[in-house]
Amino acid sequence: MVVPLSALVAAALACTRPAPAPAPAADEPVRLVVLVVIDQWPTWGFAARRDLYRGGLGRLLREGVVHAAVEYPYAITYTAPGHATLGTGAPPAVHGILANDWWRREQGRRRQAEADDTVRILGLPGRVADGLEGASGRPLRVDGVADWLRTATGGRARSVVIGGKARAATLVAGRRPDVVLWYEAALPGVTTSTAYADALPPWLLAFDRAHPMAPLLEATWTARDPALRAARTGLPDDAPGEGAEHGLGIVFPHRLATSTAPARALHATPFLDRLQLDLAIAAVAGEGLGRDDVADLLVVSLSAHDYVGHNWGQESWETLEHELALDAELARFWAALDREVGAGRYAVVVTSDHGATPLVEHGRHPGARRIPPAELEAAARAGAASVLGEGDWIAIVSSGMIYLSPAAAAHPERARALDAIAARVAAVPQVQRVIALDPLPAGCAGLDDLATRACWSRVPGESGELLVVPTDGSLITRYTTGTSHDAISPDNDLVPVLVLDPRRRPLPLSTSILSVAPTLATLLDIPTP
Repeated sequence: MVVPLSALVAAALACTRPAPAPAPAADEPVRLVVLVVIDQWPTWGFAARRDLYRGGLGRLLREGVVHAAVEYPYAITYTAPGHATLGTGAPPAVHGILANDWWRREQGRRRQAEADDTVRILGLPGRVADGLEGASGRPLRVDGVADWLRTATGGRARSVVIGGKARAATLVAGRRPDVVLWYEAALPGVTTSTAYADALPPWLLAFDRAHPMAPLLEATWTARDPALRAARTGLPDDAPGEGAEHGLGIVFPHRLATSTAPARALHATPFLDRLQLDLAIAAVAGEGLGRDDVADLLVVSLSAHDYVGHNWGQESWETLEHELALDAELARFWAALDREVGAGRYAVVVTSDHGATPLVEHGRHPGARRIPPAELEAAARAGAASVLGEGDWIAIVSSGMIYLSPAAAAHPERARALDAIAARVAAVPQVQRVIALDPLPAGCAGLDDLATRACWSRVPGESGELLVVPTDGSLITRYTTGTSHDAISPDNDLVPVLVLDPRRRPLPLSTSILSVAPTLATLLDIPTP
């Protein structure tokens, strides 16, 4: 039976735990604040599986405060803007990160959100980083919580970020955390860029020696209880719509050793979570986090959940299996913090950077489909040609946005051509609306909901001229299997936020995800700019 999204969200809200009764003030203040980002963790998925959490997530459900449906208020819900928003408390229109990558008009090509040509990626012993694009938080237009922390404490506090991919690590805490590390599949291994250090810290090199990549890349991921997976999902292991990225296969077991690219396939397994949380435990000791009278910040962005969801879908055996494994890994992580920092001396916020669209094959949104960008581009070209004649008028369709070519942008009939393009694209099946971004007001006031969200995603000079909004359940993707999270929909906009604060203070957390950064600041006992 397919449960409607509205019912799942209602159930989640009904089950939200009230704030615990105030406890006596702790003997010692919080010395470490931990933000854990579970990539692609929608409210509807959380609602469907929360009763199974017994470990680390279960501890937060039992001891913490749960906000089951916190909203991203903008249109393009991708990893890079989501992480930037969590760390700055600002929408893309303010922090400047509008998508994972976008068309750079002055360069005539797409670039990653975190791209920084002024820095280079550091290699590891026996593994060079030649050819890798530099990455940093430089593209952020405003400071984030790590920057606030440095200013408020005069540099006494430490901020450490560990990510499963560069765009998550470099954008989630601000422009310049003290230590920023991420898993780089091209090496493979954990590294950073010269934006943060000229050399890798000795404790990380020791960690690299103690955790060689070779055994990890030969691991096999198995389903521990197939009967439970089948009963809870109501699906077979090879449900329609699931993918087999990097040759991992559609059904369990998933063997990294026989995949086409083990170092990249690692992203879509629980083994990446284990690597990252082992690294986070090592960072607590290596950086001396939580050991003095100034609270430090540790951010761990767990990327595997996103890759699992993209490939097999949120409804799959793989996502269920992954979440249960992650629940156990987080229990191990909290136990390590209890030992290393001290129970009651650290606070935790767990949330996500965006939700996810259900697999179209499951029929939650009748008529939904995967819309190929090439189909939108063909319609856009036809619309432009109807006004301007044949020519190279469309630069690209990227992240749901249509970019005009320089010739079209400078054409005296530009406005009329944009109207024609919008009309043709709006006629594509399962396109709900096409929104012109340039005319949207700077303050985003006086607009309907879709236009307001588009406005908060618009970055002048960087965004395309038009934003394509699919119907609920549809998505724009070049893949013929799997799913994404690009459309304006509660599926993608709503995520859970779980908070564990031993001091049980009043926090500014609200139904908007923009409140997460001020919440972190409150837990750190620093002001929010």
